[in-house]
Amino acid sequence: MWEINNYNQVITFALSLCLGALCCALYDVVRAVRKVCFNSVWAITIGDILLWIFFALVTFVFLIARTNGEVRGYVIVSQFLGFILFRISISKIIYPILSYIIVKITAITRKINTFINRFYEKIELLALKFFKSIKKLLKNVVKLLYTYKNILSTENNLDETKTET
Repeated sequence: MWEINNYNQVITFALSLCLGALCCALYDVVRAVRKVCFNSVWAITIGDILLWIFFALVTFVFLIARTNGEVRGYVIVSQFLGFILFRISISKIIYPILSYIIVKITAITRKINTFINRFYEKIELLALKFFKSIKKLLKNVVKLLYTYKNILSTENNLDETKTET
């Protein structure tokens, strides 16, 4: 069994507190994005499941790095404590700010998207008018060619009938 001294336990405890706070900060970002973008129950459920799987993997890697893979109770408790402390203190300040920023980014993105769509529609209208004018021009050219061809063929038919008589 791998031994860990008191100094390393204190460092692991502190790092675990920080990891819990970091997980809560990431959860606040996901909450803010979810508030603005993803409102369906399925999207929220799947997002939360994936997020908690990610947190479990991060905790697993942390345990491998700090305690040689042994699950230590104080690590789990301190990580949970870091999450809770961040949630009741700093999260109350950060979450509204993140929500505000994401709402503003979404509004700017919508304005840009509207501008691009209007620009695209104008380009499409211009292209449509251009192709309609080309179509009319080609119709006139084809009529002229077709008429000219008919004139030639009727003149040849007339010449042939004159030569036969």
